Amino acid sequence: MTVRGVVFDCDGVLIDSREANVRFYGLILEQLGLSPMSLQDEDFVHSHTVQESLAHLVPEELLDSADRARKNITYRQVIRFISLEQGIREYLNCLRRAGIPCAVNTNRTDTMDMILEQFGLGSYFHPVVTSRDVNRPKPHPESLRLILDSWGLTPEQVVFIGDSLVDEQAARGAGTLFWSYKNENLSADRYVFDYHEMIRELK
Repeated sequence: MTVRGVVFDCDGVLIDSREANVRFYGLILEQLGLSPMSLQDEDFVHSHTVQESLAHLVPEELLDSADRARKNITYRQVIRFISLEQGIREYLNCLRRAGIPCAVNTNRTDTMDMILEQFGLGSYFHPVVTSRDVNRPKPHPESLRLILDSWGLTPEQVVFIGDSLVDEQAARGAGTLFWSYKNENLSADRYVFDYHEMIRELK
């Protein structure tokens, strides 16, 4: 069936934000006197909510202190370390010209609007679903179902482009197609490594 809607994860798919996330959580850990993140920790915070990430990084007895530290840090302190994925804006323009709606499905909580504003991407996506918009964020399929209902499309008509296991699980749970972006370790309907290859298909 022809794809009639495209849903994007944010981190690692629309933007390269790994360094920004490492610095953001690093500031919190530093305030608490804790050690920097391991590579496994960096992978975890890349795809989970801020609450899940803090629970993963911080001992339970320090969670309240971690939450206070987080509120004292503005994401604007690290946003300069974020860049757009190569070719994403041109790909979004191609989808717009083709009349294919786009949405964002992210486990970010309260920084997505800042990201969209920073890169001038807000007009491309409707809806934008964050972890605060649902009761059960990814990997639960609630967020994707919300987008499907908004568009009035069936799961088979929609593709979710993600780069993590939580994205894969959300897509499988919702019944949408899943395209893995720059990650061959996931089970996907398609593997995408370059948006320019997708652009050529739409021209």
